[in-house]
Amino acid sequence: MKLRIGYVSRNLTMRPIKLTSGPALATAIVMVIAAGCASPASTPKDAIQPARSAFSGMPGRPLLILPAQYIGIITPAGQYELSMMNRDLLTLVDDELEDAFRKRGVGASWTFARAITAAAIRNGGLIQDPRELSAESIRRIQASDTPLPEPLGTQVRQLVALQEGRYVLIPIEMDVDNRPGRASAALRVMLVDSRSARVLWVDTIEAPAPTDLPVADLLTGFGFRRLSRAVATRFAHLVVAQ
Repeated sequence: MKLRIGYVSRNLTMRPIKLTSGPALATAIVMVIAAGCASPASTPKDAIQPARSAFSGMPGRPLLILPAQYIGIITPAGQYELSMMNRDLLTLVDDELEDAFRKRGVGASWTFARAITAAAIRNGGLIQDPRELSAESIRRIQASDTPLPEPLGTQVRQLVALQEGRYVLIPIEMDVDNRPGRASAALRVMLVDSRSARVLWVDTIEAPAPTDLPVADLLTGFGFRRLSRAVATRFAHLVVAQ
């Protein structure tokens, strides 16, 4: 089901419907019709917040945030390409996500990319490097009851086994828009239940580049860090508002 800010698996959100009959059913139908005819203005603007619903209670639960996987670039000519030349910049995304969420008090229960990578390396190559997961096939996946494809599902379960937790956030792709006047970044993220290997929620977090950051600097270490910080701050605010 497509929501304003992402997709949520029906297993995560749907509640069982209790059937009724007779006068009670008629009353229920009238109430539903009345609710459907109500003016949208009567609903508070912030009543529906899909991101917070998907992460309900998550700040207090053990959660793994894996390393970011890909960088995509929109060239000044408007063409999209997946970049393999700038993958070393992805650690800046990891660092800024960790910093943004730690500032919101989740450091005690969440495990971030650097710690996960270090734990995997200590296993002497027995576990897939979390910076190079078999994630290309899910770059455009939506929330679904269909399990993650293999070997990615197994890779995620192995990484979770190294830490305490069940839920995994995968920053799939950081897209950088290099077009003049449109400088921005968009980070595609997904929340996965490691036990069932199902994607519970998917969203793209967008943020404009800082106004004083030249387009030519977006893919430099300095510029990309500032861009990553803008996206991470935006994402953290959606999950744990201050």
